[in-house]
Amino acid sequence: MTQAPETETTQRDYPALLREFDLFNPAHEEWKYDAFAYAREHCPIVRTEAGTGFWLITRYEDMRRILEDHQTFSSVQGSPAPTPVRLGPLDADPPVHTGLRKLLNPVFSKTFSLRFEDEMRANCRMLIDSFIDNGRVEILGEFAGPFVSRTLARMVFDEDDQDKMAAAIHVTDAVTEEGTPEAFFNLAMLSAAYLAAALENPPEREGVLRALVTGEIDGKPVPEEEALGSLNVIFLGGLDTTRSSIGNIVMQMAMHPELEQRVRNPRWVRSDMDEFIRQQAPVCTFARNVTRDVEVGGIRMKEGDRVLIRFDSANRDDKKFPNGSQLQFEPPRGGNAGFGLGIHRCLGAHLARVQIAIAFDELLARVTNFRLECAPEDIVWKPGIANAPDRIPVTFDKVC
Repeated sequence: MTQAPETETTQRDYPALLREFDLFNPAHEEWKYDAFAYAREHCPIVRTEAGTGFWLITRYEDMRRILEDHQTFSSVQGSPAPTPVRLGPLDADPPVHTGLRKLLNPVFSKTFSLRFEDEMRANCRMLIDSFIDNGRVEILGEFAGPFVSRTLARMVFDEDDQDKMAAAIHVTDAVTEEGTPEAFFNLAMLSAAYLAAALENPPEREGVLRALVTGEIDGKPVPEEEALGSLNVIFLGGLDTTRSSIGNIVMQMAMHPELEQRVRNPRWVRSDMDEFIRQQAPVCTFARNVTRDVEVGGIRMKEGDRVLIRFDSANRDDKKFPNGSQLQFEPPRGGNAGFGLGIHRCLGAHLARVQIAIAFDELLARVTNFRLECAPEDIVWKPGIANAPDRIPVTFDKVC
């Protein structure tokens, strides 16, 4: 199924569907965008009893208000589903959140990310070499996934031993290729082992591990639980999101061939990339916990309630982005929440942009004319926090 543009319809009982909406139910992917469009028009904050029960936030302005008020809407234990580990700055409030971001922001800046540009480009070329003669590729599993996982493994673990680096890449590749509990467990164990080694012998080079084991929050070392949580967030937040963004852009070019020329223009990274990300937000949703009785959009929320912020719905709110379900490049549309808003704006946003730009620079140097191997309605979208299809099989022509 595809995530088609929202259309007003009377064929479904959207109020009833919204009351049972479950972000982890695959069947709900079929109608969620239509249901959110209905909600934005008729009931922008609606209660769903799925999981622990949430207030669904579907409009842009309500989303912005919540994201910019961390005192009332806490991120502590903010994951929509229980997690066995902390998630670093993502599930923390100030001052812990502020301290972690201060330590990690420098090693996720555009300047720092570009230190790895040559290696990123080499990885892209190697991956393209593996499928260029086939005339087809499953863009997520054969290109975007391994490219992103290898970049993160290199940046985070910064391993000089090539055999150990290859083993680390193998573990991170498995997360994107398999997505099994065992693969995520192995990645968590790998992160824990590297963190323990770094605590015993801090790395000399600037990087993620050095920042976490030598940095301080309020004059104290970063708690090991928070440091490990930060590593988990970097991988869990960075793998699926950038991977899916690359895949989504390829899919749009396959369905709308005229878009290839826009992406070939070096200036596309200035605003066109943002429009692709707005229309298919790489992160669908995350949760907040209400810390005091409050009213939002005419709805009374009580202390202890949970809200589910739908970035994918807010990014298509026609009141903020006219004709919001469609790509519209002119004039540029700023302010989207594809990488979040407020203090929890995505830590890896600069890195993601660099990766996406490099991926298409290398890809389009060698291939052209993407075409979907299946009907658009046969693309299956995975449920959950990330906004990603299961597979995107495409054919292409070589650049002469």
